[in-house]
Order: sequence, then structure tokens, then C-alpha cells
Amino acid sequence: MADDFARAYKGRVQGVFPAVMEEYFTWSGRWASGTIDYLLTSRFDLVRVYPLLLGMNAALLACCVYALLSAARVGVSQPQRFALTISLLALYWVGMPDPGETFYWLTGGIDNLSGLALSVLLLSGLLRERAQTTVPTGVWLSLLAFTATGFHELFGLLLCLTLAGGTLKMWLECDPRRQLWTICLAAAFVGFILVYTAPGNALRQAEFPLARHLALTLRLSLKQGVMHVIRWGLDVRLLSATALLVMLPPATWSAQGQATAANKRALAIVAMTWILAVAAGFVAASWATGTHLILRTLNGIYFVFVAGWFFVVVSIAQQFAKGGEPLIAFSAPLRRVTVAFFIASMLLTGNTSIAMTDLRSSVPNYSRAMHERWRALYAARARGEEDAIVTRLPVRPRIFIRYFEVRDDPEYWENKSVACYFGLRTVRLAPD
Repeated sequence: MADDFARAYKGRVQGVFPAVMEEYFTWSGRWASGTIDYLLTSRFDLVRVYPLLLGMNAALLACCVYALLSAARVGVSQPQRFALTISLLALYWVGMPDPGETFYWLTGGIDNLSGLALSVLLLSGLLRERAQTTVPTGVWLSLLAFTATGFHELFGLLLCLTLAGGTLKMWLECDPRRQLWTICLAAAFVGFILVYTAPGNALRQAEFPLARHLALTLRLSLKQGVMHVIRWGLDVRLLSATALLVMLPPATWSAQGQATAANKRALAIVAMTWILAVAAGFVAASWATGTHLILRTLNGIYFVFVAGWFFVVVSIAQQFAKGGEPLIAFSAPLRRVTVAFFIASMLLTGNTSIAMTDLRSSVPNYSRAMHERWRALYAARARGEEDAIVTRLPVRPRIFIRYFEVRDDPEYWENKSVACYFGLRTVRLAPD
């Protein structure tokens, strides 16, 4: 929570807009995520409502995924669509590289998850069937495209690539919505340029001396991309979920199309756009840092991978399944085995296994220690003290973000962030 405390204090003292502008020129061009983060952290008591703020971020993603499923005609009823939304997000959470850097950290979640959620919402708006798009709809969706790129330059780039693929598809099909797609692509591109060319990004680049080295970028992209994509593609949870999807007749969970030449071409464009977006994620991140991918960035690329994977699978099933038959026929016993295997893999592997272990062991002690720390800091301020000493945490759950912690040096930036937030001069760890 150190970044959250720092932004909360800065937002209170400077004001939200001046703080965002200063950051734009000195640290990061992510104006949209910065604005939301400064607003939330400076207006609420983080100690008391932090879980609620984290839950709001996850709920936003869930609502946007539900909207996309509805627009893509996946799910024949609201309960079924709700179940598919929960299943997809559960699959993402269980397999994501590090939930702590996205779901359990407000700043990381807003930077890397909220923008993706708005991108999903944008796609849902563009996919809805409308013979003639109204001006208010065009304005609303173009503003959404512009805003979504303001959360993170990398995912803004991936949104532009996705919109470019969709725009190409619309023009080849002479779809009435092709002009709307073009306008949204232009708005997203302008938003991406605004973020990417921010003066603060150039200053922040000094933190990564190996950035923008072509040979290193290619080597890192190939190494990390191949390693992670193979691991993700061979994930038993993903494969069993895919098997369950193709075992069912598409008419039971989706509207069905026809395998015409135009639809096959459209499917090829969708698949190539997805592959290009995933590859671009690894290349752009490696180019920007010159190091191994930051886990919260990897979480976002994994979301693009999972979402694109199922979008392609659904498109294939919608177009190529014959009549009321499933795409691939399986016997009833095999379907039951696959269901059991999927449920078992979701409950016993990945982040679920880590979380269950944490809940049984480290979470209770960690929660108790954190509450004691907050009470001690509040009490020190109430007594009019300027300096506070806190005890070291006895344990840290693996599912949470693990590297934010105050130190015995009161001048360390995390110590300063906590001290400023609680109205103290210094905070440091008690000696062992």
C-alpha cells in the first residue's frame, strides 16, 4: 500500500489535478489511472475501505466482461451469461502470474486492470448490432476509447491493435459500423500518443538503462513470450475449459453463424489480431524496460491471452458447428470426467491452492498484525507524537503483494509515505 499512501497524501496536499499534472511531466503519462487513483486514495480512509476499493475494481472488470459476452451473443440467458462471466474471471484469477500485483493492490489494479476493463466495455459497445449508429453513441464510444488508453501505454497500444483488426474486418465486410470503428481507432490512437509521449515517461526511462536496445528486446521478447505462451496454452485448466465449451452444442450457449467464405476471412482476422496483440505485449514491454516483465504487466498480457483464446474458440464454434451438434462429439462419460477434471484443477492448483494455504496459515496472523500496526499509528498521532515505531510483520501471505514494507530506515520512501499519510514525521521498524 506504499504507493497508495503516497498518492493519498499528495492528493490531499496538492489537489488531485495538480498532482496528476506533475506526475505527467515528471514520472508517468497515465493520466486516467492517475486521476482515479488520486481521487480514491485522497478521499477515502484507506485503512478502513481498502478491501472495498479493491472489490470495486474487480466488479468493474466483471461487469465489462458480462457486457462483452452479451454483445458477442454468448449465453442464451442472463443466468447463463453470469455463470460464464464468473467462470472466465475465475479461470483468469487462478492462472494469472501474480494476483497480488493486480487484484490486491489498488494502484497496480487501476493501472493494469481498469484500463483493460474499459477496453472490454468499448469492444462490447462496438460489437452490438446497430444498423445505424447515432451521434451520441459515436461520441460516447470514442471518448471511451480515448480514456481507456490513458490507463497504461502498453495496454493502450494493444487496444489500438485490436481496434485496427476490427476496423479492417468491418471495412472488408462493408459493415454499417465501419465508420464508428474507424473513429474509435483514431480516438484510441490519439489517446495512446498522449500517454506515450508524456515528458514523465522520458524521465522515468532513466530507471531502465537497458531499455530500447533492439537486440536485447528481441531476445527478451522471444524468451519470455515463448516461455509464457507455451505455459499458458498448455494449462490444464484452460484446456479442460476449452474442451467443455466445444463438447456442448453452440446453440445451447450462443447464437450460431454460418461458415461462409466471408466469415472464415473474418475469423482469420480475429485470430491474427489476437496473436499480434499478445506478441506486441511482450515486445513492447521488453523494449520499454530491457528487463524481465513486471508481474502486473504480465497479468494484463495474460488477460489478453485468455480473452482472445476464448473469443477465437467461440467464433470457431459459432461458425463451424453443424446444426445442433457440438463442434467435437464426445461421449457422456467423457464429458462428466472433463467436468470433474476442470473443477478439481480449479480448486487444487494455481492461485487457488496458494490462497487456501494462506487462509489456513499466514492470513490470520498477517491480518491481526496489520490491524495492530494501524492502531499503533493512529494512537501515536492521537497522542501528538511525531515519531512512531512499529513491529515487524511475523508473516506475509504469498497471494498478496510481498515487497511493500517499511524498513528500519525512516528516510526510506515507503516509510515516508506511511508517515505522511498518518500525519507523523517518521515511521520505522522496531529493532529485532
